[in-house]
Amino acid sequence: MSRAPNPETFDEIVEWAYSTLPQKVRDQPDFPGIEVAEEPPAEILKKKNWPPGTEMLGCYSGIIRTKRSLNQIPLAPDMIFVFRGPMLRCSKGNLRAEVKRVVWHEVAHWLGYETEEQVQALGL
Repeated sequence: MSRAPNPETFDEIVEWAYSTLPQKVRDQPDFPGIEVAEEPPAEILKKKNWPPGTEMLGCYSGIIRTKRSLNQIPLAPDMIFVFRGPMLRCSKGNLRAEVKRVVWHEVAHWLGYETEEQVQALGL
């Protein structure tokens, strides 16, 4: 019987996924933080009009780079969230690859790919 990863192991997988991003992306001074959360908050699901019964695996929170202005003051720092509970529930057996895809997907949103269709066209 296989065991689900403990929280430390999951965090390490997220750190590994971050390390697979191109160095020039990671070196950006405005690169958002990446945080592991257990579940997506209800207010985020509502704000993003998330379909009921569909798991949210990750989320980018902030102003995408292509929409920023120099005089804009952010209300909160940009952040990428990876949701442990949904990731573990939806995993098809290759958790490392699945977490990597979610991290890269949310980074694509930060870089300016606004819609899910645009990001999916990248293969993410």
